[in-house]
Amino acid sequence: MIAALATTPLTAQESETTAPSESQSQPSASQMISPDQLVASVGETEIIGSDVSEFIESLPPGMREQPPEMLISMAVQQIVLRELLLQEAEAQNLGEDPEVESIVAQSDDMTRDDAMVQVYLTREIEDSVTDEAVQQTYDQIAEQTEEDLPPLEDVRLQIEQQLQQQTVEGLRQDLAANVEIVFYGPDGEPMVAGSD
Repeated sequence: MIAALATTPLTAQESETTAPSESQSQPSASQMISPDQLVASVGETEIIGSDVSEFIESLPPGMREQPPEMLISMAVQQIVLRELLLQEAEAQNLGEDPEVESIVAQSDDMTRDDAMVQVYLTREIEDSVTDEAVQQTYDQIAEQTEEDLPPLEDVRLQIEQQLQQQTVEGLRQDLAANVEIVFYGPDGEPMVAGSD
């Protein structure tokens, strides 16, 4: 989860060598969105096309081979989530947290904002993905199926990943409830709720 939110930009050489040959006839996601196009707003923070393009370029090469519409949608959702997490981390004053300070001091390329998001998200996940929560989830699955389950240790990783995803989705819903989020269409007009 954290990796999806804190990706490392590719070098120019890597991005040049990973372009799929099929994309020569199809526009890339970056070409489909204008750099200064307003894409979304999260409270007072505006997300523009260049933010989306930078996020897409930071993805691993295999992920960038998805259809441009899917990439743009996924990128916008991830950027909105990151902004929600950042705003909450700022509200909790994590910029002055010793763990954030340590991460920033030890990393040449991690910004304070990225470190705040990482620390906030890690703490929330650690609070939710406990041994007890893993055991409860395993027990619930066992009660709902008639098949024999593999031993808990064989499926622990999958259960932990499921709990992490649930935690992040719960955070997204809770944080979004307190912030106005607006998505904009290619024409720069706010989109109607429920449309893509």
